Amino acid sequence: MGRALGSRYVVGELLGSGAMGQVYRGADHDGTEYAIKLLRGELVDDREFVRRFLDERSILTALRGDNLVAVHDLVIEGETAAIVMDLVEGGNLRDHLVEAGTILPAEVARIGAGIATALHEVHLANLVHRDVKPENVLMDVSTGTRVPRLTDFGVATMTGQTKVGHSTLLAGTPQYIAPEIVDNRGVTAATDLYSLGIVLYELCCGVTPFAGASMFQVLRAHGELLPGRPAGVPDALWDVIWELLRKDPAARPQSAQHVAAVLTTLTHRLWQEQAPVAPKLEVPPPAMPMDQGNTNETVLRPNPAAIVTAGPRPRRRRLPLAVAGLVLATGLGAGGYYAFAGRATSAGPAPTTTSAEVGATGVDRTPGRSVTATTTASEVRLTSMPDLVGLKLGEARDKLPKSMKVDIVEQVDEKHPDGEVLHQEPASGQPVGENVKLVVARPAVTVFLDALRPATGDWDDDGGGYVVGMAGKQYLHSVGTGTLYECGEANSVEYNLSKGFRRLVASAGFSDNSAYSKAKAQVELFGDGRLLDSKTVEFGSVVDFDVDLTDVLRLKVQWVFLDRTTCNEHNTLALGSARLLGLAGEVPVSGLPSAPVSTTTTSTSR
Repeated sequence: MGRALGSRYVVGELLGSGAMGQVYRGADHDGTEYAIKLLRGELVDDREFVRRFLDERSILTALRGDNLVAVHDLVIEGETAAIVMDLVEGGNLRDHLVEAGTILPAEVARIGAGIATALHEVHLANLVHRDVKPENVLMDVSTGTRVPRLTDFGVATMTGQTKVGHSTLLAGTPQYIAPEIVDNRGVTAATDLYSLGIVLYELCCGVTPFAGASMFQVLRAHGELLPGRPAGVPDALWDVIWELLRKDPAARPQSAQHVAAVLTTLTHRLWQEQAPVAPKLEVPPPAMPMDQGNTNETVLRPNPAAIVTAGPRPRRRRLPLAVAGLVLATGLGAGGYYAFAGRATSAGPAPTTTSAEVGATGVDRTPGRSVTATTTASEVRLTSMPDLVGLKLGEARDKLPKSMKVDIVEQVDEKHPDGEVLHQEPASGQPVGENVKLVVARPAVTVFLDALRPATGDWDDDGGGYVVGMAGKQYLHSVGTGTLYECGEANSVEYNLSKGFRRLVASAGFSDNSAYSKAKAQVELFGDGRLLDSKTVEFGSVVDFDVDLTDVLRLKVQWVFLDRTTCNEHNTLALGSARLLGLAGEVPVSGLPSAPVSTTTTSTSR
């Protein structure tokens, strides 16, 4: 029989131990099972921790999400402090990585998208996780697939501002620590994104990017070296990892939500391309020096075969005295835990942005969202505007003065890499003003039309929902209708888009199985009653639609059969591969493919 905890819980068998405490299987008096983490005993002796523990209770217990391990209760009883949370079956991401060695790129993107989604919820609650690593990601198999669920959020926040936290408790692990923590520059949401980048790197090749004979070398490498690229990592996935590992927090992606959207889209692509697993490494590829005479990062997409540095070899940096002293006090090696907490620069971190990164100024819906940002790089003196088109957003910011405001307009673009500058105002060579507008490419979050339920009207079973052959080509995710009997009368289907999408892309035609080879119809698309496009569709050919849905609340698809002499023939009209495109934050992310589950174990975070 287990020991009692408070008036509601019973603590059972030990499941695991870690730097923060021990995790047990437990249950309440109704028989509901939980994982119960008993935190280190000296915490309860710290009045500041107890105060923060109680203050954070309502925030942590309110956090919910498919990719979060829910916290149900925080209990203080005598000399015991405990966190009651979901009991997750399936082991953690470290177990999964040890079992697999390396992970398929599509799975890396899927798992990363789940972690980023969880971080978005954490950041919205004005928390920073501070310790994102495989051990703190549980792989939930309760639904038959491995769903990543982030745990231990809020624990480092509670301990970081206490005397115990400053001296003895884990607030990060060296291999996953962001350079701004090493330099004691403060902790923000971007800190978690850096750690996520390290995790994705490790999932790809089996090792973290920075190795060293001592903890000092590992910590220094985070601030001074650029990661080497492992063989076998697809370009698009490497681009995401590279941007997450930018040294300047303001140059990293704008939010965890955006990272989740990018990785979600990339998941689908990598599954379709059947990108193979990368080789497992024992040591990471050699890290590359960066220009320490200039705090800007001038090497952005290194070619592993021909690395050219942008300046002299980096000078050695001293670790901050506070950090160095704490590392010496712990006496831990490079593979152990590292016991210091980065101090936040304000009372609380910004929800999803760094303190100097993004401040919303309203929404410019044509063609994209408008936000305002300022750079944090060293001051740049300009006499005329540099050419920023074709650069990544972080590179473009590095070329601008610190005082210049940057209006970022995000535009759905499937042809250019994420974050590439498509247009700038003022143009290159023009006089420098107080602000600049940059139109930036963003990957589309895709929702297929066959996944949405129409508000009025309906498609029928003849037309698809799955695959339709038109003009000898197969189209996935198609919708259609074979009820073209009433000559001259229009039929329609309407969708409520809630102004959440930017474009509709589809191919219209008659199914190859249609009965009449001279079938002809008019297809019209309306947005809030306004005609967006109208095209004639004939059997044996396909017409393409690509319409702007910016600010459209209701989408109407209307069709009419044009040949009155064959009205009663069965002719199936279809919209092939019909998909709605939008931006992260405006469109819900769903429909991720999942890898099969091969083994099942029980675990909690350690």
